[in-house]
Amino acid sequence: MGASPTMNPTPNPLAGKRPSPAPAQQARAYAAAAGLVLITTLALWALRGRLTPANASLVYMLVILVVAVWLGTAPALLAALLSFFSFNFFLLQPYYTLAVEDTRELLDLLIFLAAGLIAGRLAGYARQQADTSRQVSAEQVILYRLTSTLNQLTERDAILGELRRIGLEEIGAARIDILPYEDSRPDAPGPVLYFLLNAGDAIYGTVRATFNSGASDAQRRLLLACVVQSAIALQRVELAEQAQRSEALSEADALKTALLRAVSHDLRTPITIIKTSAAHLNELGSRIPPQQQRELAQTIESEADRLNKLVGNLLDMSRLQAGALVLNTEWNSLEEIAGDVAAQTYNSLGAERLALDFPDDLPLLRCDYDLMVQALGNIVENALRYEPDGRRIMLAGRAAGDWMELAIINHGPTISEEVKARVVEPFFQSADGRSVVGRVGLGLAIARGIVEAHHGRLTIEDTPGGGATFAIRLPREEPAP
Repeated sequence: MGASPTMNPTPNPLAGKRPSPAPAQQARAYAAAAGLVLITTLALWALRGRLTPANASLVYMLVILVVAVWLGTAPALLAALLSFFSFNFFLLQPYYTLAVEDTRELLDLLIFLAAGLIAGRLAGYARQQADTSRQVSAEQVILYRLTSTLNQLTERDAILGELRRIGLEEIGAARIDILPYEDSRPDAPGPVLYFLLNAGDAIYGTVRATFNSGASDAQRRLLLACVVQSAIALQRVELAEQAQRSEALSEADALKTALLRAVSHDLRTPITIIKTSAAHLNELGSRIPPQQQRELAQTIESEADRLNKLVGNLLDMSRLQAGALVLNTEWNSLEEIAGDVAAQTYNSLGAERLALDFPDDLPLLRCDYDLMVQALGNIVENALRYEPDGRRIMLAGRAAGDWMELAIINHGPTISEEVKARVVEPFFQSADGRSVVGRVGLGLAIARGIVEAHHGRLTIEDTPGGGATFAIRLPREEPAP
């Protein structure tokens, strides 16, 4: 992040007040005050025959107030002293001398001098208060804009960029660097200020501000306030990131606990059955009738298939959560995918439990064939657990606008809204102890992950008359062959 040495060309209200004005600037103010008194004296001298001393004193008093408001307290005091001597020298008799003819006029002169000094001091103080009020107002506006912007930022670079922009454009710095991330030396020589970018015990760096000329107290104060607000924003971002990491760790820990709880049972059960069956075959051997030997062998094979499926589901779930699933998309027919799942179901159960309903003109869909067969198979296997005997699950496909829809219609018990929201979560088990696709409860979660990897949605709706309808909605691509 390189810092730009550019400055805002507009006048900066924060840079107008300096701890001690430059000598040249102060000299010009004194000269202006003296010049204004000189012009006033010449005008009054030309009109002294028509004006009374009281008129002249009021004109001088007005000049002193103007100088105090325009140039400040010190030039106003000079204007009061010059007016006092000019009034006495040019406008009071005897003229062109500081002597006073009437002692009462001396009292008038002294009162005029005191009034002029007091008026100049008060007017200068009022000007100073007005300048301070403008500076405070400008600081509040800048801080408000800064805090409003920082509240919307959630990245460290954006927060530091906003701090740099405020320092350059609003405060008037020539260069802003964030150390140690920007360790280059300032390009232009000038006064340098350092501010620690910290909030509490956390330190996020050091702000180095370079000015072309000396920074005013207002600029120092405002820059420090902006640095503090930026440090608080950085701390907020850091705490939010920590909260997200803690939440992710908590979810991972909960997932691990559920995995261990579910897998400890589901892995042990088939392993125990396989070990027991193999032990019977090994120990009893030929003493077991041939029919029982075949049953034990079939039991070992089925439990090994169950174990293989469980391990495969765990691996699939880990790939989905890691975002490592690779899609091999081609143009495929939803009816063929449903037909494959129906054939697998028939081979597994030895009965026709599925019915297909697809229009002849249903367009093709671009998807990963094997993954979609797996996703649909997981949903069908779960739905079959609750399908009444003698009924068939309906697989219906249709095109709806920009979407292709495949509905898995079950006629069993209706699913409550609470269960609908949780049934596709990993390791979910229903209240009756039956879980989705194997006791470990990963089937629907894997199906949802596969569908979402195709940029689709898996929803659950009520079947008219009772039951649950799982709807797979996948986006269409045009033109489809």
